[in-house]
Amino acid sequence: MYYRVEEDTLLLLDNTNPRGKVLEVGAGSGYISLELAKRGFDVTATDIDEDAISHMEYVSKMEKLNIRIVKSDLFENIEGEFDTIIFNPPYLPGNITQDIAIYGGIMGQEVVERFLEQAYDHLSKNGTIYVIFSSYNDIEKLRKKFYFYSFKEIARKNFFFHSIYVYRLEKK
Repeated sequence: MYYRVEEDTLLLLDNTNPRGKVLEVGAGSGYISLELAKRGFDVTATDIDEDAISHMEYVSKMEKLNIRIVKSDLFENIEGEFDTIIFNPPYLPGNITQDIAIYGGIMGQEVVERFLEQAYDHLSKNGTIYVIFSSYNDIEKLRKKFYFYSFKEIARKNFFFHSIYVYRLEKK
């Protein structure tokens, strides 16, 4: 099984400054979680897809990395608080049932809205969320709806048809 590392994953990893206990939600190939585990971080990785879970388990075993891997729809099977939460959500507008890895709902942000609702209870008092948003997302609407987070754009990459952004969110 082979997973290609996409540009959004690399942008997110390059602009994440993790500390403490780390949770990667929707880890997919696990590239970010595996890299952070190699750097000595206490990492938990989740994904809803069984193939992604199997891949992460295989790679972490082969590389002798200690990562907790949990099959979970966002925070469904997650307990406790984390100092760093990382999420590269599906952000393209489209039906989630077509491909849950890339389509974030009809408006492209339904999945990220669910994530932001649930993340608050799992983020430590001084914790940080690193998340990818897209120019398809209505970031201003997200800022207003999730007013209890501070939003700061820390990186962006422009493509032909859209842009992606790394945002750092913290509890207010």
